[in-house]
Amino acid sequence: MATRKFHLSEEAVDELKRAEKATRKSSELRRMQAVRLYGSGQAVKQIVEVTRMGTRSILSCVARYREKGIDALYEYQQKGNRRLLTDQQRRELAGKLQQYRPVDLNISQQEYWTVSDLVVAVEQWYGVVYKHSDSYIGILHRSGFTFQRSTKVYRHKPSAAALVEFEAQLEKK
Repeated sequence: MATRKFHLSEEAVDELKRAEKATRKSSELRRMQAVRLYGSGQAVKQIVEVTRMGTRSILSCVARYREKGIDALYEYQQKGNRRLLTDQQRRELAGKLQQYRPVDLNISQQEYWTVSDLVVAVEQWYGVVYKHSDSYIGILHRSGFTFQRSTKVYRHKPSAAALVEFEAQLEKK
């Protein structure tokens, strides 16, 4: 049986305990618990039972912790389209969307940002094209814009002028 070369100091254990209390994500909590227990000398079988993580996952978390510290245990997976623009680029894009209109940038003749205008702008500015329009809607939403629907006009509903004329006819009778 190989001896463990990874041991945590008391300060590191305390730091992990504080982080465990502060986190709200169960996946982060499990990773922190796995590293703390492993670094404290607990048997891997016990860690597997407590955290319900596989042995490889536990060892992967320990390796990430050794390499980058506690920051490596926080949610590190960026799925889907979030990888295409960095956080800095997203903040910059939100500022540009608030500052400019599509007509100002010669993107379209629209006064307000639409998904099709945003597609053109994001590709021009960052060279990024998302697969689904939902990604662009999310960008607009996170930038402080709201979705506006055009007003519905029903064919069977008479116009305001026709209603006024009808009411005038009723009053005459």
